[in-house]
Amino acid sequence: MRRRLGIRAVAAGTAAVALGLGGVLVPAPPAAADSVVREAPQLSLAYTDAQAPLTAHPVAAGEDLPLGAWLDDAGTAHTSRVYATFDLAGFAAAHVLKATLSFGESRAEACAQRAIEVWRTGPRTDGITWRNAPAEKQLLGTVGGSQTCPAPFLQIDLTAAAADAAAAKRPTLSIELRVPATDEANTSLGRRLSGSRGIRLYPTYNTPPGTPTELFNEYQPCATEKPYPYVGSTTPALGAVLHDADAGDTTLTGHFAVWPVGHREQRTEFTQGSMGNGFEGNGHVPAGLLADGGTYAWQVRGGDGTDTSAWTRPCYFHVDATRPAAAPVVTSPNYPAGQLTPGGSPAQFTFTANGVADVAAYQYTWAPDLGVGPVWSTGDHGVPQWHDPFSGPGYVRADTLGGSASVSLFPPDSGPQTLSVRTFDRAFNASAVTTYRVFVGDTSPVVTPDPPNARLGAPLTLHLAPNPNAGSVDSYTVRVGYAEPRTLPAAADGTASMAVELTGPTQIEVRSHSTSGWVSSAYRRFATVDTSPTITSDVYPEDTGTPVDAGGVGVTGTFTFAPTVPDVASYTYSFDWGPETTVTPGADGTARVEWTPDTGGQHLVYAYQTTADGTVYDAYYYAFDVS
Repeated sequence: MRRRLGIRAVAAGTAAVALGLGGVLVPAPPAAADSVVREAPQLSLAYTDAQAPLTAHPVAAGEDLPLGAWLDDAGTAHTSRVYATFDLAGFAAAHVLKATLSFGESRAEACAQRAIEVWRTGPRTDGITWRNAPAEKQLLGTVGGSQTCPAPFLQIDLTAAAADAAAAKRPTLSIELRVPATDEANTSLGRRLSGSRGIRLYPTYNTPPGTPTELFNEYQPCATEKPYPYVGSTTPALGAVLHDADAGDTTLTGHFAVWPVGHREQRTEFTQGSMGNGFEGNGHVPAGLLADGGTYAWQVRGGDGTDTSAWTRPCYFHVDATRPAAAPVVTSPNYPAGQLTPGGSPAQFTFTANGVADVAAYQYTWAPDLGVGPVWSTGDHGVPQWHDPFSGPGYVRADTLGGSASVSLFPPDSGPQTLSVRTFDRAFNASAVTTYRVFVGDTSPVVTPDPPNARLGAPLTLHLAPNPNAGSVDSYTVRVGYAEPRTLPAAADGTASMAVELTGPTQIEVRSHSTSGWVSSAYRRFATVDTSPTITSDVYPEDTGTPVDAGGVGVTGTFTFAPTVPDVASYTYSFDWGPETTVTPGADGTARVEWTPDTGGQHLVYAYQTTADGTVYDAYYYAFDVS
């Protein structure tokens, strides 16, 4: 896609803003971020037994876990605690919004009186025994009683602990489940935790947006050092690609800040909502913040409704919203305005700024209009593909700011031609247009067809010669009908020949090319193909406009019809508009008929030929005089 520089279409979803305190433009509240719930990987799960204080008890998958006081089959009393460690490395860059520890009971009594404490412990994943257990660091909470017994679903909020671990970039969270010390020896409060349910930690988190990239102001790349670019608007588009790793955050909010260089205390923030995640989006500076002629800095950060990214580095630009005050002056030493010029050589033009001090470049064209001016293109994800807008065809830079420029141009054709020229300043503001009208003489080549009238199936030779005004011709471009143009080299004298075979009425166009680069105006001819037969007579020659005494009343003449197309099957003829008669040609393709006039004066015979496939061709009308 291509768009004109400086066009500032407002993106869909722009939030309404109002001026707030402290130079902040306050938008409508953004949508909440897309939060993700994911189970934290469990690195270890074990229980301990006071009856076997030096024995570790890692738990197999699906195995129930004893907790608190319990009796074995022999009636021996045991006391157990449960330990689990969870991997939080995958949440180190995330903002943990909530974390829930979930587990269930497979066997229990006195559930209404239950209390299960959850402690954060030191990091340990193996070798845990009653006497060699990790130290209790912090009581995270207590699971109280329930009416359901055993309770298949119990949970406790561990948000603070998980968030602290993620913020501190601790890779694990280790916990202990135990019955409070006052009841730990009470077998009526002991229970079994469900092995099938397991002990699971479910963090709900949000990944903060990354720092925006691909910074552009009015589609020009961000500049952090001088020289700063110029923008032609006091409400320019500030562009950036916002990023967020959470797939559900398809749109983000751009938080922009802008301030006059040297006056950071005048910093103003505004927002642009509904910017696509991973795509270039624009925030438009609200009206009234920028002054024409000022120099400004800006930066941006992305927000997902919950978190914001870091601010980008500042970008800088100048504001120039004033178009050049005068149209340029156009002069030419060899193509005077309003006068006829023979052509054949390029026109030398000089453009001057007409007193405008900040003219950066000139745009020119022979076309009806100059178009929209400099353009930019977009690449993947809508990122502008910036290039020097004055390096393309139809532009020339001024030799210095406010200076002049010279170009050498070939008029596109003969006749009246108008060159249109305007200037652009550094902010791509355009001046009014100056038009320069010249009259170019005909330089089309001389083309001689041989024969003058083409015959079907017979070659037509085009003899080409240069126009005296075309200069030294080195080649010709010939186009026959809709075929691709063909280039012919010219001989030393500038001539060339080309044979063509026509099958019907055809447009022929020829242009010459000179060593100076001049391309001539076009020779154009609509060539027809003569498909009528030839008619000759031994006594009555065709009327050429000169009186000839031939034959006479009662004198019989022979008329011969000869083919001009292949495979003629018959000739149909008529004398003096009488009934038509059809004859079959002989082996040589001709047919002869005799006719005797009964009156003097001018007479006429016409004939046309028909081929074996039934195609009927044009008639030839043969007029003659009878003395």
